[in-house]
Amino acid sequence: MKYAKKLGQNFLIDNNIAKKIVNALYYKKNKKSLNVLEVGAGNGILTKYLLKSKLLLIELDTLYVNILRAKFPSLKERIINLDIIKFNPLHFNLTNFILLGNFPYSVSSQILFYLLKYKEFITECVGMFPKKVADRIVNKKKRKKNISVLTILIKTYFQTKYLFTVSNSVFSPQPKIKSSVIKITRKKNISINYIILKKIVKTAFSQRRKQIKNSLNKILFDNEFISNPIFNKRVEQLSIVDFTNISRKVIKFE
Repeated sequence: MKYAKKLGQNFLIDNNIAKKIVNALYYKKNKKSLNVLEVGAGNGILTKYLLKSKLLLIELDTLYVNILRAKFPSLKERIINLDIIKFNPLHFNLTNFILLGNFPYSVSSQILFYLLKYKEFITECVGMFPKKVADRIVNKKKRKKNISVLTILIKTYFQTKYLFTVSNSVFSPQPKIKSSVIKITRKKNISINYIILKKIVKTAFSQRRKQIKNSLNKILFDNEFISNPIFNKRVEQLSIVDFTNISRKVIKFE
C-alpha cells in the first residue's frame, strides 16, 4: 500500500474497527436518510460500510481518488479530489450532514476548526484522532490542565463522547502515537457569537498565567460587568459557561 508521509497518511486496515466506527455513526439512526461526508476515504475501508447512506467522499491524494472510483463506480461523481479545509458544503447543497473519517493526524486540529466553521450544517462528527487530541477535546477526567482553546470552543457548541482507543497495529504504516475514536454531537439552540467567543478564548489562553482582567484588557465590556469577580480568575479557573457569559458582555474588540 502506497502512502504519502507529507499527507499524514496512516491507513486503517482492520475491518472490525471500521465496522465499530460506522456502527457508532448509525446507532439509532435511519441509514438511508443520512447525509455523510467521509474525509480522507483512502482505500475505502470505511466507505464500503456506508453505501446505504447518501455519501460524499473527500480525498486529497489523487492516487486514492482513482482507486476509490474504480472500487465504487456508483460513487464516481461523488468522490472529490480536494483538501477538506477548502471544501465548502454549500457548493454541494450539504446543509445537514455528518462528518466521518479516519482523519489524517497532520490535520486533526484543522478538522475540528472546520467543524466549528460549519457547525450550522454539521450535526455530528465521528472520527479517528490522535489520542492526545481526543483526550483534550473530550476531557472526560475533567483535568484543568488538559483544557485548550479547542476544548472550550468545541464543548460550547457540541457534546463530546469518547468511544474507544485504537491499537497502533491496525494501521499501515503504524503510527508512533496512540489513536482514539470520538463522537461530537451538535447541541441545540446555542446562540453564542462564534467570532467573539473565539477571540475571547484565544486571547485568554495566550496569557493563561494572567488574571483575565489583564489578558482581556484591550477588549471593551459592559461597564457593570467589569466589576464581576470572574475577572480575577485565570484561564484554568474558568468554565465553559464562564467563557460564554464573558463573550455575551463584549461591546467591542480590536
